[in-house]
Amino acid sequence: MPWERKEQDAGRRKRAEGAVSVYFIAATAAFVLLNGLLIDFARVAAFRKQAELAAKSGARSVLSSFDPGVYARYGLFIRGGEPANDVFRRTLEGNLEQDGPRTFRFLDARWDGSEVTESRPLASHDVFRRQVLEDMKYKAPIDLTIELLSRFRGVDEAMKETKRTVDVLEKMRKAYDRRQAALEEVLKRQKEAGEKLEKAMAGYVPDPAVSMSGTRPARDVADIADAALMYPDYWTKRMEDEERSRAHGEAVAQWNSRREAAAAEGKPFREPYPAGGAMHTAATNAYASGMAEIASDLPDKLRKAEREAWEALEAAKEALRAAEEANEEMREIAANASDSAEEASGSVGAGAGAGGIGKEASETLRELRQSADELVMDNGFFADYAGELNGQQADASEIAAAAEAFGETAASAPDASGLGVTLRSWAERLQSSGAHYRSRYGSSGSVLKARRDRLDQLNSADKERKRMESEAAVQWESARSLLGGLAAIGGTSADREAFAELTELYESNLAWNEAEDSRTEPVPSRDPSQGRDEAVGAAEGWLSALTEAALNARDTLYFAEYAISRFSISDHAEVMALLAGTGEGATSPERQEAEFILYGLNHPGGNIAAAYGEIFSLRLAIRTMEGLIESRTLGHPLLVLAGALLYAVANAVADIRQLLDSGTVLLSKFLKAETAYSDYLRLFYLLQGGSAGQIARMIAVIERNTGLTLQKAYTYVSGTGRATLRLWFFPGVAGALGKIGQMGGEVAGNRYEAEFTADDAYQ
Repeated sequence: MPWERKEQDAGRRKRAEGAVSVYFIAATAAFVLLNGLLIDFARVAAFRKQAELAAKSGARSVLSSFDPGVYARYGLFIRGGEPANDVFRRTLEGNLEQDGPRTFRFLDARWDGSEVTESRPLASHDVFRRQVLEDMKYKAPIDLTIELLSRFRGVDEAMKETKRTVDVLEKMRKAYDRRQAALEEVLKRQKEAGEKLEKAMAGYVPDPAVSMSGTRPARDVADIADAALMYPDYWTKRMEDEERSRAHGEAVAQWNSRREAAAAEGKPFREPYPAGGAMHTAATNAYASGMAEIASDLPDKLRKAEREAWEALEAAKEALRAAEEANEEMREIAANASDSAEEASGSVGAGAGAGGIGKEASETLRELRQSADELVMDNGFFADYAGELNGQQADASEIAAAAEAFGETAASAPDASGLGVTLRSWAERLQSSGAHYRSRYGSSGSVLKARRDRLDQLNSADKERKRMESEAAVQWESARSLLGGLAAIGGTSADREAFAELTELYESNLAWNEAEDSRTEPVPSRDPSQGRDEAVGAAEGWLSALTEAALNARDTLYFAEYAISRFSISDHAEVMALLAGTGEGATSPERQEAEFILYGLNHPGGNIAAAYGEIFSLRLAIRTMEGLIESRTLGHPLLVLAGALLYAVANAVADIRQLLDSGTVLLSKFLKAETAYSDYLRLFYLLQGGSAGQIARMIAVIERNTGLTLQKAYTYVSGTGRATLRLWFFPGVAGALGKIGQMGGEVAGNRYEAEFTADDAYQ
């Protein structure tokens, strides 16, 4: 039916329209849900960003509350002022949206808790060093350029030349002294060998020699001349007595019997010899006895003397080899000196130009090094001398051989006739050998005299050199006395207590940092030459450190400038008053902080003495350079070295006195720049500064002056706060999403909660 069909169509339309409404409602609900979630997510993101910025602002605000006194005095930052937790919480709260009657708070947030942790105390060496570098990074290079480089420009190259020259001449001096001492030993042993034989021949071999022509009446034999010249007369008398004895033998026998009986009974026997008996018994007996003695003693004594002479001459040869070795060492030193001079001649840079010591002065030092070659002896000298010693040994052997041959003949001469020619021949040979030996090697021998003259010629400058070295030693003791007087100053009891407190503080800081101090107290050498060598070597290091600091040694340079600019330095007038016994102020640690930091000696005068000791060392090095140039006219290289030493020591002592008197001293007579006490301290800090011990002492001084304990003076903060945000839409759904880590926090009830941390530091 039509109407039924219409009703069915209308029902279908109503059902369709109802389905669309449900779908629309569902879609609209999903859209609303999605937008609500997006709004809450946006609010959470904005909330997190705001909270993070608040935490960072809080950390910065905590650090903005620093100790103004420490900063003003030392340029360092440590936490001070209000408690850190209060500053941090106030900053966090200040970053929240403010509530009000007409205020719409898009982020309905609040801070439920906060906490600040402070750490990295200034007592830590790493922290302290970084703050020092930060404080000095703009100022130090300017200070160095203006106050230091302008004063010492050019000296570094001069000191390199000086060190090369002193090293060469000092090595040459030591080798030269060894060589000359060895040659003196050679001559001593050679003379000893001559004396041994000369003494052994005395009384046996006539001096001067006796002619072997003619005869002498037989009697007691005194020497070989008597032995030879009395021999004919001895045999003449002996033959006469034998002839008489044969003619009057019975009477003589009876006389002898009576004489022997009287002697046995101990009675005197005065009966005259029988007429017609032997007349020359006394003379012949004396000759025979003398010949027996000379035949026994002469060979033995001369053989013994020969052995002793050989031993002395072997020792002389050993000494000669030592002298030759020293001479070869000198030759090598001279050769190396020439090489280094050639290299240096092409390497004199800006230091030898304007503002430096000048090319002429540098050339003078190089020529002086090359002049060391003049001290080297020719190898032929040692070969000739060795041959001479061998010849002396041969001459000694010749004498001993002639004495032995003469002794053998003399032993048989009293009982053998016909030996007159032989005796004369050996006596003549022995006299000739003895005269030759005496004339060459005796106490006035020509060979020994020539050697003595040659050695005196080689040592011609030694007397003057020794005089200069002796005067330098006197001046050196004057310097030691001056510096020792400073070191001996005890100060007041309050000063000593203050130094003890500082020492305790710095040792405590070292232990806390688990560091060690490599400090050593400067001890001046007792020998001026050694002190000069140490000074020249140290000066080259100081000035090289200055150049390197200007180029790339940033940390050391900054530390040096910080120490000089932030801590007290002793005043020269006060130190002068101390020496005069009229002042005490300079002995307090408050008046010498920079010196205590540098050297760390715990007695009032020690640090000042150490500083002036090192200044003396540097002045000694600079004056040595001048002295070498000023003394070049002395000619002999070692005389120049001694003259330079005397000049350097005397002028360095005068420099220290002038520095104490006026506070400044000219850098050099070749470099007319005024230098002050603080300039030298800067140099020493550049070479030695920045050690763990020095940082610990710097911290100790700050602690004592401020009354703070830097182990509790913090430079780093870490702030943590817990913030919450009320969620607007569907906290359950947001919470479910939060639990799976999508929102970086937690959802509790209808609020989102998260923790925020920020940290910051002064450096």
